[in-house]
Amino acid sequence: MLAHGSVANEHKSIVFTWKQDEFDQLLDSCKRDEGVQLTLKHLGDKNQKILEAGCGLGRVVKYLGDLGYKQVHGIEINSDAVKYLNAIYPELAIVQGDVLKLPYEENSFDVVLSYGVIEHFPDGPHAPLNAMYDVLKPGGIALVTVPSFNTLRKIQYFWESIDPRKKNRIRKFFGKKPLHRNRKVMSYFVDPQIGQFYEYRFTKKQFESICETAGFEIIESKPIAHLDGLFHSIFRPFIGFKEWRFQVTPVGNILNKLFSLIPFFHNHMHACVLRKK
Repeated sequence: MLAHGSVANEHKSIVFTWKQDEFDQLLDSCKRDEGVQLTLKHLGDKNQKILEAGCGLGRVVKYLGDLGYKQVHGIEINSDAVKYLNAIYPELAIVQGDVLKLPYEENSFDVVLSYGVIEHFPDGPHAPLNAMYDVLKPGGIALVTVPSFNTLRKIQYFWESIDPRKKNRIRKFFGKKPLHRNRKVMSYFVDPQIGQFYEYRFTKKQFESICETAGFEIIESKPIAHLDGLFHSIFRPFIGFKEWRFQVTPVGNILNKLFSLIPFFHNHMHACVLRKK
């Protein structure tokens, strides 16, 4: 909530503490974001009508607008984030709403973007993906990214599944509370395995199948966010994160280049560029 109805220098929401300089750093990160740069590769003329479904802090909406795209819209469920953005950047067409109930007519957008959104729905990714499909024009382009259940995560998942410290029979023997283990739904892998559900993670085959089931034609399918993959793994000692930039050690650079030779080994995200048939 903005202090006294004015634009404050700092704005606190449920998740974020807002500072203008931090937003500027976040905006600048679009230049290094593999998903955003892949988007630019597939965009057409700057009069295209574009929607980012689940726009978060609005960085991509602002970034594309700054590049001259004239009809960029965003929808975000976090009302605090939307209030802040509407106050600071009233020129941005960002509204508060649910991706499952998009307040737009069918076949109304040339491009729909979704970066790391559809994996957060406990009932699965199909409903949000179908909603995006509906508002996209026939022949229109969608770019969707989800967390990848890559090779490195499969190894980590296996070791966590056999960790004796997380076995309830053993915990009971030592007088510890039992742990609630999240179960797979429709064969998707859950993160975290223990505790409150946060997201699903998908193998390459699973994500591509989800997109095709929704009616899309896959134009491009590729692993992205490789440095993020190192950061979110056991290799964090070799990579840091400050001011919305990765701080990579020489060893981290070597590991990233080496692992990148193996597709879907350590990428954090998987991107699919799709066309509505």
